[in-house]
Amino acid sequence: MLRSKYQMLADSLSENVFKTRTQSNPIMLVVLAYLLLIAIGTALLSLPQAAARPISLIEAFFTSMSAVCVTGLSVVDISSAFTNTGHWIIVVLMQLGGLGIMTASTTLILLAGMHPGFSHQSVFLSEFTQEGSIDAGRILRAVIPFTFFLELIGGISYFTQFDSMELYDRLLCSTFQAVSSFCGVGFTLFPDSLVSFQYNPIINITTCILVLAGGFGFLAIAELRYLVDFKHKEVRRLSLHTRIATYGTIVVIGVSTIVFTFTEWNNLFSGHSFGENLQSVLFMTFTSRTAGLNSVNIPDLTQASLFFFIIIMFIGANPGSCGGGIKITTAAVIGLLGINRLLGREKTQVFGRTIPSNTIDKAIRIFVVAMVVIAGATLFLLCTEIPSGTAYPANSSPFLKILFEVVSAYATCGLSMGLTEELSTVGKIVICAVMFIGRMGPLFLISAVAGKLHDTAWYAEEDIMVG
Repeated sequence: MLRSKYQMLADSLSENVFKTRTQSNPIMLVVLAYLLLIAIGTALLSLPQAAARPISLIEAFFTSMSAVCVTGLSVVDISSAFTNTGHWIIVVLMQLGGLGIMTASTTLILLAGMHPGFSHQSVFLSEFTQEGSIDAGRILRAVIPFTFFLELIGGISYFTQFDSMELYDRLLCSTFQAVSSFCGVGFTLFPDSLVSFQYNPIINITTCILVLAGGFGFLAIAELRYLVDFKHKEVRRLSLHTRIATYGTIVVIGVSTIVFTFTEWNNLFSGHSFGENLQSVLFMTFTSRTAGLNSVNIPDLTQASLFFFIIIMFIGANPGSCGGGIKITTAAVIGLLGINRLLGREKTQVFGRTIPSNTIDKAIRIFVVAMVVIAGATLFLLCTEIPSGTAYPANSSPFLKILFEVVSAYATCGLSMGLTEELSTVGKIVICAVMFIGRMGPLFLISAVAGKLHDTAWYAEEDIMVG
């Protein structure tokens, strides 16, 4: 009888422990997985076989963080600071960071013949879909081949243009550039990014296609892929998400092209042919939102162009992609909210559909968190990176320089005005934190809004003056 009681107690304890473990927050597992990958990358990049010269722990950590968070900011010259082994390590870190830890882990589970748990699938699906009804295995079977196919085509295209290199270096550089472009990292094995290829149409077109595909969103691409039903000779209806993502991308690209042409016509574009200017402006337009690759020297741009860069970096790419930022659909929802309110509508409507209130709340939360993080980090760096009492020339703008760097880090874009290498150790840690928050932000927000709030009391309304 006594043994039976102990057995019941043990079974109860085991059940409670198991239940507690299975009900643990899956978001925390994702965060820990990212941190583990960053730590492993830091250790590997610190090895003598990976570093071409002795590098500090903070340099290895910053590089690993930037690669995993698909940002592209760097405190060292990637091309000269690391050996070929180090470059291959960075390729793997970029690929895992771009596709996401959840994609990689779910792939391994499916390959092992296991079925991912419900919590695991829910987090994975939240990265790629707006609904949880799509099978994770089906998504993986679409995402993985699509990614590797585009990177293969891009690598071959780059390979044809890097003909001045030795065969091994040519293969490494082509692979590195293809992965970096598709994942929107912004790393290159050239000291000047892609400035040397500013007027190379093959490099420009290949990079723009890879960046656009990597930042468009896998769900939207999958829908557009099957837009036309040739068997029944009809055009399928696109979801509201895909329509907003598509039209939003077109609007951002169109507006960016006009703005950059206007702001740089008498600056960088002066004295060049129309074809050369078109290549430069399109490259800036496609890569400035999330890729961090540049074919022009960023500090040489006008103040207007730099400020507009900040805006489109902040907006970023589409959800479910390798890109960062608050996402185009988030910006679109906030814009549509304002338009509908100005028109006197209580509901946010577009394309004959009403956007749910919880989606609007989520978009507002994303926007507010992004603004708070960027404002806080910018203020902190203004205190730590600018000496007290230092006088700057009238044409110098340390505030813009720091704000540009912070937004680039949060949006995981990677463009820089040259501040990264000048940062103090504290400044580097702050930028690393901003990069990590920018990469993890959507997951944290999903975790925050997933649980339903239960109000314990209702309070009387009282109005206040606004405006």
